[in-house]
Amino acid sequence: MDNFPRLIFYASGVFILSAAFTLFSSEFLVRISDPTYVGTLFLLGFGLVYLNIVFVTGRRFMRRLQGVNPAPYIFGLLVAAPPLVWVQLYDAGLGDFKLTFMFTVILACGLGALLGHRAGLKAQVKFQQNLRDFLNQDKE
Repeated sequence: MDNFPRLIFYASGVFILSAAFTLFSSEFLVRISDPTYVGTLFLLGFGLVYLNIVFVTGRRFMRRLQGVNPAPYIFGLLVAAPPLVWVQLYDAGLGDFKLTFMFTVILACGLGALLGHRAGLKAQVKFQQNLRDFLNQDKE
């Protein structure tokens, strides 16, 4: 519970970042419905951006904790919410590709949370070892 303020800070930041990216990139959602490779590249690009947001924040948050924590999965839900709500409320020009986009966002956020959690656990071990080395150096 001592990390609760930090969790709230990260969660609000990641939600605002996702909402800002969704808002500013909404004009490019029309490109996803392009039947050529351009549509596939834009869809892949959107997925990679959302994956990266969740991965980086999850890994960074997990680094200073001890043990397993569901925070990256919470971040994944918060990152997925703005684009999913946006394409439901507004006509983004996706047409038949609305479900494809939604599936891509959900998959990217889930994969980012999983990979961020694993990388965060590895970063925890390294952080704790570096901290031990630093504290032992101070004693000598």
